[in-house]
Amino acid sequence: MKFMFSSLGRKIQIAITGILLSVFLVFHLLNNLVLFLGPEAFNAMVSFLESVKPMIRIMEFGLVVVVLTHIVNAVVLTISNKRSAVKRYAGAPRETSSISSRTMIVSGLSIFLFFVIHLKYIWYTYQAHLFTEKETYYDVLLRNSWGYLGHTPTAIFYIVAILLIGSHLKHGFQSAMKTFGLSEASPKWRFFYKVSFLFWGVIPGAFIFIVISIQLGIIR
Repeated sequence: MKFMFSSLGRKIQIAITGILLSVFLVFHLLNNLVLFLGPEAFNAMVSFLESVKPMIRIMEFGLVVVVLTHIVNAVVLTISNKRSAVKRYAGAPRETSSISSRTMIVSGLSIFLFFVIHLKYIWYTYQAHLFTEKETYYDVLLRNSWGYLGHTPTAIFYIVAILLIGSHLKHGFQSAMKTFGLSEASPKWRFFYKVSFLFWGVIPGAFIFIVISIQLGIIR
């Protein structure tokens, strides 16, 4: 148990929870891609998820635990590393790490804010069924008001947030693989570094494509 709260233990927890969150993004993207099939297909998909709500609630609870574990360990480890750096250097240490590495805590907290806003508007509207008389699940997502994807300022906010997610995931995957001893220099493990592009490049790009498609009227 003591190991789990050590520096290495926290890194392992961050790596595992980060991978689980990436898997969640894959399933979330697959659900959102149904938008291209039209209102009927999307509404049927959401209605099915409503019909298995007890199971969805268990999964959501697990997701909350994963998110909190990831955030708490990341914050604690960042504070610990900063304190160690202050003790190690008499002056300010020279930064040689990448920008994405140095801004992980900032991008992480920004992403958390994005998730809060996403949950407050779209998720909560679905859960509380705050629809007008003729609205469906599909219509709610495309509302032209703040917090929904038909609203241009909100769409811009989403795109910026998704870009931050991509940056966060890129460094996160590199750090996770190093934590597990998978060196990029080794031909044996280089493949995994290349595959990680699917998570920090392709998936965020697909989410952005969905948002742009709504703004351009491809999804309407």
